[in-house]
Amino acid sequence: MTGLRIFVGVLGIALLAVILWAAFAGGGLHGTFLDQFGVVMTLPWGVGAIADLYIGFALFAVIVFLAERSWLTALLWALPIFVVGNIWTALWLALRLPSLARRLNRPDLQES
Repeated sequence: MTGLRIFVGVLGIALLAVILWAAFAGGGLHGTFLDQFGVVMTLPWGVGAIADLYIGFALFAVIVFLAERSWLTALLWALPIFVVGNIWTALWLALRLPSLARRLNRPDLQES
């Protein structure tokens, strides 16, 4: 379980690094975030990728609502996914993996 949690954490950190790189490399030659986003949204695959991203956020939010015991807690975890993205998803998953493994009856994934 610890290895899996570390793996999820590393993926979250890698995603954060890519986002920070894109944020700071985006100015100047390629324009601002909004400039680049505007270009992406003119492309059919860009629209498809953004739709895929946000539908994926919504699907993961459903999992959060099913896993959290309180609607308020679920809401506080689910709403930031749509702004912060999968960095937030990785954080939630790394924190909840032990309880999810127990609830899914996966003794091979549970902490000893």
